[in-house]
Amino acid sequence: MYSSQKTKLLIVDDEADNLDLLQRIFHRGYQVLRAKNGFDALEILANEPDIAVIVSDQRMPMMSGTEFLSQVAELYPDTLRIILTAHADIKDLVEAINQSKVFQYITKPYKVEELTKVVQQATEIHKLLKSRTSQLRNDLENAEAKYTSIFENAVEGIFQTTIDGRYLIANPMLAQIYGYPSSESLINNVTNIANQIYVNPNRRQEFINILRNHDTVSNFESQVYRRDGTKIWISENVRAVRDFDGVLIGFEGTVQDISQRKRAEEESQLLQSLTLEISAVNDFQTALEIALRKICQFTGWDYGEAWVPAGDEKQILVCSPAWYSSLEGLEEFRQLSERISFPSGIGFPGRVWEYQRPEWIWDISLETELNFLRKYPALECGLQSGLAIPVCADTNVVAIIAFFTRNPNDGDQQLVGLIGAIAMQLGALMRRKRDEESLRLMNEELSLARDRALEANRTKSSFIANMSHELRTPLNAIIGYSEMLQEDAALLGLDDFGEDLQKIYRSGKHLLDLINDILDMTKIEAGKLEIYYDNFDLPMLVWETCKTIEPLLSKNSNQIHIECDRQLGSIRTDMTRLRQVLLNILSNACKFTKSGEITIKVNRLNSLQGEIFYFTITDTGIGISPENLQNLFQPFNQADSSTTRQYGGTGLGLAISRRLCQMMGGDIHVESELGKGSTFTICLPTDCEKLTQSPLKPPQDPLLPPVSPEYSVLNPANSDESYPSILIVADDLMLHQCTQSYLSYLGVRIYSSLNITDGLELAHQILPSAIILDMQTSSIHSWELLRDLKSQPLTSGIPIILLTVNDETHERYEIGANDYLFKPIDRDRLITTIDKYRPEVKTRLSVLVVEDDLNVRAMLKRMLEKENCLVVEAQDGHEALEIMTKQLPQLILLDLMMPNIDGFEFMHLLRLRYDTPLIPIIIITARDLSDDECIRLSGSVQKILQKTNHSYAQLLEGIVQRLHKFGILTKSKKP
Repeated sequence: MYSSQKTKLLIVDDEADNLDLLQRIFHRGYQVLRAKNGFDALEILANEPDIAVIVSDQRMPMMSGTEFLSQVAELYPDTLRIILTAHADIKDLVEAINQSKVFQYITKPYKVEELTKVVQQATEIHKLLKSRTSQLRNDLENAEAKYTSIFENAVEGIFQTTIDGRYLIANPMLAQIYGYPSSESLINNVTNIANQIYVNPNRRQEFINILRNHDTVSNFESQVYRRDGTKIWISENVRAVRDFDGVLIGFEGTVQDISQRKRAEEESQLLQSLTLEISAVNDFQTALEIALRKICQFTGWDYGEAWVPAGDEKQILVCSPAWYSSLEGLEEFRQLSERISFPSGIGFPGRVWEYQRPEWIWDISLETELNFLRKYPALECGLQSGLAIPVCADTNVVAIIAFFTRNPNDGDQQLVGLIGAIAMQLGALMRRKRDEESLRLMNEELSLARDRALEANRTKSSFIANMSHELRTPLNAIIGYSEMLQEDAALLGLDDFGEDLQKIYRSGKHLLDLINDILDMTKIEAGKLEIYYDNFDLPMLVWETCKTIEPLLSKNSNQIHIECDRQLGSIRTDMTRLRQVLLNILSNACKFTKSGEITIKVNRLNSLQGEIFYFTITDTGIGISPENLQNLFQPFNQADSSTTRQYGGTGLGLAISRRLCQMMGGDIHVESELGKGSTFTICLPTDCEKLTQSPLKPPQDPLLPPVSPEYSVLNPANSDESYPSILIVADDLMLHQCTQSYLSYLGVRIYSSLNITDGLELAHQILPSAIILDMQTSSIHSWELLRDLKSQPLTSGIPIILLTVNDETHERYEIGANDYLFKPIDRDRLITTIDKYRPEVKTRLSVLVVEDDLNVRAMLKRMLEKENCLVVEAQDGHEALEIMTKQLPQLILLDLMMPNIDGFEFMHLLRLRYDTPLIPIIIITARDLSDDECIRLSGSVQKILQKTNHSYAQLLEGIVQRLHKFGILTKSKKP
């Protein structure tokens, strides 16, 4: 008992005396085991566990101490090894160290104390190693037990397979997913995963291909077979297993049964598609047919039918014409159903009708014929189970839908909820159709009256719009060719022809003026003429307008005097319409005055309504009689018929001018004396927009620029994600600060960027409601930013407000093209326009003319070739795009109204071509553009104001106006 508690010491020596000596030295403190050679010692080690220390002689017959201890080191690494040797050869010692990994070497003759001390040290070290090994072994066993538990009890299947499709490892859950009784059964029975597991064997190869390239695959969804042949959906997450050379040898991962999720997705898709389809139909009968067909196809049920209440008081159920069958041979069953009816509470559909809840008949053969009247006809057709569900609108049952199948399964009972939801949609449709019918009858009379009232206006508008295009197109050829022929006649010295051609040209221009005036008047009467407010320098407009009429002045030898202080200031109104009014009045003065004087005076005066601009235009012409003054501003009215014959004109100019002034918050007045001349006075407020709208007073901070009264404060809390966001890209810090303060009261979120690169990145991150872009921010890169924003699908629709210091690009960004020409095309303007796009003066310019009218195309070609242009023609956008794949022009003249691909679509397709550089486009159109068409052309880009001409307050006011036009800010309601 005592000896068994001692540390075991094995001594090995071929000499008995040495063994006895070692036995005497250690027998008191150790359990000593003896062996005469290495073979005996190995046998003792095999039979005696936990030998702590071995003391072995080096030189022994058959097996040296080094050879013996080398085997011990491999078989019993925890046993410490000591060698006794009579040789002190260093090389032998090094070899022994390398081979047997001994603890210590002691040379003979040895001192007992030294040997005892070494053995004691070895014993202590063995105890320490044994303790640590025991702890590690316990930890390892615990870890193995833990991971074994996880493996065995995991809620997902865990596996390892070979590349040829055999399972090496599988946990119980994997076996359960695939329907096998145990992991061993799965491993033994499945030898070809591709053919035995996957419904589509090719999925296994797809799976392997992904792992070859990427080493992992996540959420790999496939349909598989279970052991009983049923199909389920699984999702696999797998990684590749490779050998030391990197060769793919297998896979390991997890499997999850996602059949319920897939079923839920399919049911959701079915419900959505059914809801959309039945919502689109016009009658309940069609909706029932769609529902029966879709449900049977989804569930695999064989037959579906519907029963609807009938009779004067809806007391019986009759078979609806709506039905569906995926089987042949059910005609007799269907005919029987059509011949019978059910009162409430009687029969299968009658009970569902009375109790208003679904009912299953799981086995028709077990039902009595009283309970299911069609029992035997159903059994003859092979039908085994049936389900009936009520369709309710409010509290009334409007139909019963019933389904039958030959092969019911447990999953069918879970479909009651889905079909009940579909029945609710059918009931909602019935309710909606009933309400729609009432609403239809109520609105029918109103709609009919409205249609009759609008028909005349639509006919007139359509006629004028179409006639605008039809009249301007031939006028384009008449005016254009007459201009060119006048030049040719002058070169050939054909003066007589030149005079006749001049008459043709003047007649064409007169007809064009008439068409334009009629269109303007039509728009005004229809309330479709828009006034676009902007701030601009008024004296500059007056002087430019007077310069425009110089040819008319020269024609009748008139002189003009301009009294307009260049420091008079700016006006807020529609610059285009004000110019039109001034041109009308000044043109009439030039026309009715010969060798006389025309004077225009502009004053800025105060009135009760605020500051007013007064334009006084006086001439020394023929004057107007008192009896004609009262009708002067009526459409198609002139002083008298002789005036029309002598001076021409349409009689619309003054009528249009007065209507425009009134729309801008002003008016026109006239004073005249026959034979002495006339004086027209135009009155316009300095801020026409403010006067034409109801003012509101939002909260104001006295330190902030004034907020326009047109806008109400939505919410000052700018962190709310529901409010619109504005991105400012500018290197002007003052602009950022002013905009932040100014717009914070309008309920918008402000984002700022001081450079182009960050601005582009920020635009893609936040997708703002609008972008304010300062074109001074590294102007070259600003254009690149603008192009990037408009070419990317995510940002192309974002409205952009440009702040510029150069007014030369104003026109092209107002309508989105570089320039635009209205038919009939003015030859001088065409030449001036194309010259802007020549790389150098008088260099040849390649031009692509896209126009469907052959005559206009030919005329433009002649005009352009005379101006040193290389012209390529295309009759529509499709042909133009084909031409541009072969050669790119320097300039494009584009007609908007064309067959196949029109001008709008052409510009859109051209913008999507990333390999095509920005080519200037000049729009050609014979018709007025609608607001929608202008927006389409603009690409949501608008130039706002010249920064050098306005203060920050005026600039920000203009920005707010543009944000309103984009629909980003909410306009205040008038009280």
